[in-house]
Amino acid sequence: MTNTKTFLQGQKAFLGGDLEESIEAFSDALEQGVHSFDSHLNRGIAYFKVGQFVRAIEDFDVIIENDDIQPRALFYRGLANLNLGRNEEAIRDLDESIAFNPDRGATYLARGLAYYALGRRGKAAKDIHDSHVLRDVELGEFIEENILSEELFNRTLKFFEKDDASWNLSLSESEVQRMGIVH
Repeated sequence: MTNTKTFLQGQKAFLGGDLEESIEAFSDALEQGVHSFDSHLNRGIAYFKVGQFVRAIEDFDVIIENDDIQPRALFYRGLANLNLGRNEEAIRDLDESIAFNPDRGATYLARGLAYYALGRRGKAAKDIHDSHVLRDVELGEFIEENILSEELFNRTLKFFEKDDASWNLSLSESEVQRMGIVH
């Protein structure tokens, strides 16, 4: 298989939802030296989506160390750290991501959850109820896509059970099933 074809196979698998196959193809592309930046970023996101947070962070580290401006890698590394309970590290990454893209509500929400875990309730509430979050983030989708560890999921549900903000909310079937297991 040609080098570019390997990368494109990874892209196709990633977009088709076959994350394990995309990880394999992006790994092959990296071994062949093809699209290093995009292969690391996409493989890192795929690792994140399958719950391999440490491996995801390794890929994001490569990007961040070699590229001055990469808000997506910072955002996803922040999410991976958040899911691992590394809240201080998550806040640092999410702060940097916000500096590059101050209008991305999902970043404020993730940072707010990290502040909440650290007991910094005022900062948590400010971020979680930021206008970018309330206007642009569909809460159920955010939780399903980004809150992958069971501990973080439970803590997030606990917070939102008591929260009275006006949320853009619709639950997917998998979220309803997941909530049934928790309660």
